[in-house]
Amino acid sequence: MGTVALQEVKVQGAGAGNGRAKLPTEAAFLRQVDGAQTGKQPYAEPMEALDSTGEDANGAARPLRITLEWRDLRYTVPLGVRRICCMRRSNGERVILEGLSAVMPPGRLLAVMGPTGCGKSSFVNALAGRLPAGGTLEGQVLVNGLQRGKGFRAVSAYVMQDDVLFHNLTVRETLHFAARMRLPSTVPPAAKAARVDAIIAQLGLAGAANTQIGNAFVRGVSGGERKRVNIAVELLANPSLIFADEATSGLDAFQAQSVMESLSQLAKSGRSVLATIHQPRSSVFQLFDLLMVLSEGQMLYYGPAAEAVAWFASCGFHCPEHYNPADFFADLVARDRRTPDADATSQQRIKLLVARFKEHHAEGSTEEGAVPQADELAMQRVNERPPFPNRWPVEFGLLLKRAWKQQSRDRLPQIITLMQTLVLGFVLAALFSDVPKTAQGVQDELGVLFMCCMFSAMASLFASLNTFPAEAGIVNRERAGKSYHVLPYYLARFICDMPLRVGQGLLFGVIVYFIVGLNPAAAAFFQFVELTILEGLASQALGVAVSAAAKTEKIAFAVAPGVTVVLMLFGGFFVSTDSIPASIRWITYISHLYYAFQGLVINNFAGRTGWTCASPQDPTCTITGDQIIDKLGFGDKPRWEAYVGLSCLILGYNMVGYAVLRFSKQKFLPLSPAAGKKRA
Repeated sequence: MGTVALQEVKVQGAGAGNGRAKLPTEAAFLRQVDGAQTGKQPYAEPMEALDSTGEDANGAARPLRITLEWRDLRYTVPLGVRRICCMRRSNGERVILEGLSAVMPPGRLLAVMGPTGCGKSSFVNALAGRLPAGGTLEGQVLVNGLQRGKGFRAVSAYVMQDDVLFHNLTVRETLHFAARMRLPSTVPPAAKAARVDAIIAQLGLAGAANTQIGNAFVRGVSGGERKRVNIAVELLANPSLIFADEATSGLDAFQAQSVMESLSQLAKSGRSVLATIHQPRSSVFQLFDLLMVLSEGQMLYYGPAAEAVAWFASCGFHCPEHYNPADFFADLVARDRRTPDADATSQQRIKLLVARFKEHHAEGSTEEGAVPQADELAMQRVNERPPFPNRWPVEFGLLLKRAWKQQSRDRLPQIITLMQTLVLGFVLAALFSDVPKTAQGVQDELGVLFMCCMFSAMASLFASLNTFPAEAGIVNRERAGKSYHVLPYYLARFICDMPLRVGQGLLFGVIVYFIVGLNPAAAAFFQFVELTILEGLASQALGVAVSAAAKTEKIAFAVAPGVTVVLMLFGGFFVSTDSIPASIRWITYISHLYYAFQGLVINNFAGRTGWTCASPQDPTCTITGDQIIDKLGFGDKPRWEAYVGLSCLILGYNMVGYAVLRFSKQKFLPLSPAAGKKRA
């Protein structure tokens, strides 16, 4: 659509009351969208089909009729602060959403449209309770006449814009896990499997059911299929209200049509579906039951999608014949910043449309959307359900099985770990294969032992740094949906990493120990391997703690080397423990490198003799292993201290990692208290 002249805008604004279509009042609008104007029969599930808990014969929650209402929704974010002398002054705030109010009846697909930055995603996130912390959200969100409360998550689903799925699992495995995790244990396994099959068929995923999800490095399903899998995961909990943020982003026209048809079918089945979409094709636009048009955080239209063209025509803006209405609306409500004149014209056009729509609302009824008492009672019963559908042992078993599948199928890291261990092991063994039994040889053997500590520490640390950042999106989604507790997830991920760490320590020990010629006693070899493995597990726990604290992999990989260097300096090789200032000596006892090096030194030198001093003054001078141990400050240390120290650090590092992960979950902006006596 071409730019509307400023003069035309003024003329239409002056004649606001003449020649425009009379839109229905609020109450009449609700009747209209329930079937009178759209040609659809209003969805009505007999409430007698619901028992006292709102569950079917298999124990699974039935979809409820959800009437969603929002009143005076206002969202603002601060623009930062500036410092004046010793005082901090706010730069003000930016209004993202400004006083939005409307009612969405059940069984409808509502599309939220508008230009980039108009507040579409913020609006959906505000209704879904998923606005990131920071800023202020005011107003009311009513669910079946009750203020949104703790039961809201039980009946709603949120389909993220980004497709966050485990790439090594197949579509069917992904959905089976979601069904077992998100449906209560009272639902029989056969019923869960049947639900998975039904959703696969409903969303057209039968052809890709046994295909891996894939990613940039692993070939998998198509973009549209991945998006539908993302939707299917949320549908397994049988939600009554579905939020979809940019459900068609990154898809071609055909895939976008397929995804929106799936959402339309879900709405026809009785669910309320609210989706943001940027600029749909005309065939997709025809699928919408309701349309909301936003610009600059304000509502320019809300009502039946089929009536939108007539509404804007009544305001003086006519959509050309055979023109995609979505393209017309996108041009009409966008702010044109290319020139000052174009910017002023577009702003005035937006103000006119906002004023006309507000005028229509002022003429309509202001009474609340009518909600049947049965629907309100059904929403109250949702509060009685437990927040998590399964018990802790069930969660742990499912998470361990999923983590093992994902880990065991990830071949590239396994191959890299194997090659890295072989190469570094043989290089280190070749460098120290001919260690003489002299004072210089003692230094070489100590260097070998400390390098073994360093390899085990660094390899395990960096291999575990991407444990949580790589899965952050999936975990945040599942935690927000109350799928499981954090502890079973944390334990499952740590346990699945253990076989690789144990295998790496064993392989490295076999290569280095005998080629270098360390303590030939059989018991000493096994203790060497045990200490190496324990150190690897402690380093893995440290890496998991760092990755849990870091928001991204880049931050984790930037922090980890500094932490390792500090612990290495207190490892007992560079500086004796007795030489460290007392004020910072405590760092020694949280260093896994210290306990590993201490244990390896005692294991290798205790009770052995035969090293010569190579002193010209006394050719018969010899050095004993106990003297070497005493010189390093380990003479009074028992053998078991290294084992206990490493075991305690494994537990301690993991406790820190769990605590960080437990209390660092994504925080959402609360809705400011509003008038109301009841909560959903």
